[in-house]
Amino acid sequence: MLLVLLLATVVAAHEDSGEKFIPAERDPNTRLVFVGTRHGNRNPGQFLKDAGNWGKEGENELTTFGKRQAFGLGVAVRKFVGDLVEPQYLPKETKTYSSSANRCQMTLQSALAGIFPPKDFSEWNSLLGWTPVPYQIDDPMLRMYAVSPCPKSDAAWQPITDDTLPDLTALTREKKAVLDYIAKNTGWNASISHAADLADNLIQIELYKAKLPAWIAKPTLKGYDEAKLKKEIMEFAENHQIKCADYPPCRNMMGGVWLAHILDTLQKKVAGKTNDLNLVVYASHTEVTLSVMKQMFYDKKEVTTSAGFVLEFRDKPAPSVRLLNHDPGHINVDEHTIYQADYLPELKAICPDNWCPLDAFTKLVSATTISDWKTQCGLPKCSSA
Repeated sequence: MLLVLLLATVVAAHEDSGEKFIPAERDPNTRLVFVGTRHGNRNPGQFLKDAGNWGKEGENELTTFGKRQAFGLGVAVRKFVGDLVEPQYLPKETKTYSSSANRCQMTLQSALAGIFPPKDFSEWNSLLGWTPVPYQIDDPMLRMYAVSPCPKSDAAWQPITDDTLPDLTALTREKKAVLDYIAKNTGWNASISHAADLADNLIQIELYKAKLPAWIAKPTLKGYDEAKLKKEIMEFAENHQIKCADYPPCRNMMGGVWLAHILDTLQKKVAGKTNDLNLVVYASHTEVTLSVMKQMFYDKKEVTTSAGFVLEFRDKPAPSVRLLNHDPGHINVDEHTIYQADYLPELKAICPDNWCPLDAFTKLVSATTISDWKTQCGLPKCSSA
């Protein structure tokens, strides 16, 4: 199935360099692998009135396509880690985390089904190719924007949600005619966030081969035909989430706890405190996943559904890490590829052959970690009384 709208960002990213099509192989000296992913394909936050026969899961809920994407990720992770991780889930060997959002929990569950298909002692029902795997919910790490109260997180988001950052104000002004046309035909506000909701609707309409609303298929907006209108609507997709990852106050607030967790886990591995831990998997959201990738100096502009990062740690010839991307297939939604990431210049300078000395990597990225999320949120400290 050709998922043109859903995976357009992946196609564009892959076109940058043919090398990105080459699946990465785990280094023989790798001792720990981190996998971070955005949730899989989901329904919009609000539906068009004439959306069609889809979206039965509910607003923002994971779709069939999202489950397939996540399962494909799990299969790719299993192939990548190989015998580093036992075929059956063992709690001392694998740790898994999700935000509280249903779409993230279900993405993680689907990915784990691909990583740990039941075998031997973990097979409990011959009719099911699945076995339950436990996970932890951690919103300060993976969904800080939903933590309440968190005044500094709210403050970081305010100029984004209000479209008062200069480029958002300019975009609102530049696309006023389109935003007004959307508002007129949906009854929603003429805003970037509601245009993004419409983009999410178009993605699902494409996936389910549903009928476009007449006002999009045959627009009455001067100078627009169907192709041009759809293209401009799709440019609003995930706009605010991507802007958060680009805006340092929001980026650091969203990814700081997650980055601290990665670095702390690495240091414990080096110190021999977690010798048996070989795999850590996280499921989060666009703005959080993209933020932590940018904090690690990935050269990355966006993440499509079920995409994210793989970070590989090896202990020989010296403690070092390698940063990889993972993306769903741009033609087959069930396929997933793990491949070498592009580094920003600051990271590239310290990473010969894409492997980064752990001490140098830690020094470079640690400035934006958050070790005490409550203090960082601006919450008052409890008195000792």
